[in-house]
Amino acid sequence: MSVPVILAGLSAIMFGFGDLLGGVAIRRSGRQRSSLGLAMVATMVGAVCVGLYLLVRPPETVRPADVVWPLAAGLFMASTRPLLYLGMARGPVAVFAPIFGLTMIVVPAVIGPFIGQDLSGLEVVGVGLALVAVALLSGEGGVPRPGRLLRSGAVGLAVLTGTSVGLAGVFLTQAAPEAGELPAFLVLVSGVVVLPVVVRVGTGTFRPDRAVVGFGMVLGATSATAMALSTAAYLRGSAAVVTALIALSPGVSVVIAWRFLGERLYPAQAVGGVFAVAAVLAFATAG
Repeated sequence: MSVPVILAGLSAIMFGFGDLLGGVAIRRSGRQRSSLGLAMVATMVGAVCVGLYLLVRPPETVRPADVVWPLAAGLFMASTRPLLYLGMARGPVAVFAPIFGLTMIVVPAVIGPFIGQDLSGLEVVGVGLALVAVALLSGEGGVPRPGRLLRSGAVGLAVLTGTSVGLAGVFLTQAAPEAGELPAFLVLVSGVVVLPVVVRVGTGTFRPDRAVVGFGMVLGATSATAMALSTAAYLRGSAAVVTALIALSPGVSVVIAWRFLGERLYPAQAVGGVFAVAAVLAFATAG
């Protein structure tokens, strides 16, 4: 199993745990807009965590590309987060989430061959399996019918959001592993700059909801770990493979929620889990 696959798989676990924690925090606050403040706190804490690590282990070498591309990726991700919350809030989630996940995977898979990131046969199989897994895991019990997709206004927003995240992954592959954790730090710093403005516009204040501050601190630590792992994977691997693995993170959220929070596990999600495992095995074998 290759190092990028291991790193991306671990980051998917951390992202999945973080997504679930964020969902619990928003539910307890009882206010949908608290998600913006939660994201801001988590990003700030994450930036501090990665920044402290950088002081201990600075990068070996830094090229202009190691700064420019991660900053661009960070701006895309930070700008996308409010759109992601908006899409989830407007719903239906069963339409928005699968389209977002599928687009997120397809974009780097299409761009990859044009930037020297060709996929092997097994990797193509893995991407295909991941597409099915994401559709089943995030579809709330089933895949939306074509008629429902055509009637939903969430499709356009989901495609826009997924495209932005997919492009951010492609951007990160242009930095070098010798840059260490600097790219991850720059991604988070971009969020520190953008998200307070988003919070001010969305809530009328720079202050996050008190109910989510504690969760945001914990989420910041998990986000820092997830971002460091995922960025390290992007620096060493194919954007399509790494993104496909990260996109499986809803499976982690579903399993934890089912096992520890007593939430329902739909048969389609269980089948999606099987496809997710098959995708991971395909990528691991290819590596």
